[in-house]
Amino acid sequence: MTAGAEKQPEDGSHEKQNVHLDSTKQAAASPVYTMQAFFDGKMKVEDFARSEQERPTVPHDIFDDTLPVVDIAAIKDGTAEERRANVVKMLKAAKSWGFFKISNHEIPLQVVLSNLQLIFVTADHACDEAATFFQKRVESSSTKQVKRVKKNGKQFFALPMERKLPVRAPDFVFGYTGGSPVNWKSKWWLEALMIKVTDEALDDMIGQVFPDEKDFGVRFKEDLKAFFSPMHELSRFIVEELTEALGLERDTFTRLETPGSNCTGRMNHYPVCPNPDSVLGIPPHADTQLLGILHQDDTGGLQVLKDGEWVGIQPDDSTFVVNIGDTFQAITNGILRSAAHRAVVNAKKDRYSTIYFYGIDNSITLTVPPKLITEDRPLKYRPFTVREHRKYIVDNEVPINAVQHLEINPEATALFLEKLFG
Repeated sequence: MTAGAEKQPEDGSHEKQNVHLDSTKQAAASPVYTMQAFFDGKMKVEDFARSEQERPTVPHDIFDDTLPVVDIAAIKDGTAEERRANVVKMLKAAKSWGFFKISNHEIPLQVVLSNLQLIFVTADHACDEAATFFQKRVESSSTKQVKRVKKNGKQFFALPMERKLPVRAPDFVFGYTGGSPVNWKSKWWLEALMIKVTDEALDDMIGQVFPDEKDFGVRFKEDLKAFFSPMHELSRFIVEELTEALGLERDTFTRLETPGSNCTGRMNHYPVCPNPDSVLGIPPHADTQLLGILHQDDTGGLQVLKDGEWVGIQPDDSTFVVNIGDTFQAITNGILRSAAHRAVVNAKKDRYSTIYFYGIDNSITLTVPPKLITEDRPLKYRPFTVREHRKYIVDNEVPINAVQHLEINPEATALFLEKLFG
């Protein structure tokens, strides 16, 4: 079997509908989200409480320092020995952790920090502490670009909530989401903006949020692209290095990228929570795409499930965090690992993060390459499309083990693992 064979009929309709939905119809069709309801006084903190078994046991600021760090510059420009050592480290981490950090990635940090400032704080629920935090971080740079973005951010912060609602996500995919849909059993403590990284989608979003601030909208778009464009190339590079390390042609998977691919940016805001011991920002889950690259502020809150224990990932300004997604696990026949992770919150400080998800075409049928099927590792995953998998995840309220439904016989496999591990 090959990695991606048949292409399904016309694919672009789904994304185009997201881009071109009339703002009034989109808002009417969109679900009400949990944090939106909380800000409106229609939900209480108690409504977000998890069961005793689900509640976080590791605080947001307790970290483990054993997550491997891969030097991207050494892979690109180092000696043969340096390159080999870092590729081996990256592949080992992708197999065992499903996560690793990357250093020397050449993405300007000031671009990340300034874009984080632009997104979430509005006049009706602004956090003075978070605003002061970002002001200090951004002012540490003297670049004209950061100063310009800082000014733009202040304009965005002044917007009332109703200015964001026209781009509220109608399908929990692209647009503004204030948490999880209120009818879900799982209540998320965050607000987010999921961005389709195309000129058309960005123009549509900016046109709805800033209809009368044309110059600001242009700058806003430029600042977003200044971050997402190099992240896209970095993502492709990491995917190709891992692919080649598995013994496949370097572009086995990246050549399946098309205009219909699921390459997206997401920005998250986790507000201060008065009862963080019973609430989760995002519950345990794995991501859909090939991989994600995350920058988190210095608050802390990302936790990864490793060997049955939750491990806090320490934030720092010199690295990004990379995680393998379900698609990469499935099309590598389970060699790479899509690890469960969650976001915990705290009572003192808002947390912000931004992530770029790299994916391949939504409608191409993906299959495991023959080289990754052996007698010791028989075929585990059936043919699937990213769109199908994403729909399953949303329909099932983002389960922790969604990739299991792509297994050839998930029921039998689950029963076998239960008997094996008790």
